[in-house]
Amino acid sequence: MVKAKSRSTNENQQLTRRLDAIIRLLLEIMHATKAAEFNQATAARTLNSVGLSPTEIARILGKKSRLDVSQYLYGKKHAKSRG
Repeated sequence: MVKAKSRSTNENQQLTRRLDAIIRLLLEIMHATKAAEFNQATAARTLNSVGLSPTEIARILGKKSRLDVSQYLYGKKHAKSRG
């Protein structure tokens, strides 16, 4: 039973990595074709709007941690509270 669960987890991780790669490629293509001023901030906000967590977004965008994308997701909120 343990081996079957481990295999399933491993397969899910591999599938997640592949899906992340596909999403990343699509984002890179959109950025390369300059589709409507598309950049990493726009990508992060779009991914956040469909329910992905900052950690998942960071992994897709090739960032080291969720803190690297938080500036895209929460920057305006902090700017408004300061002034």
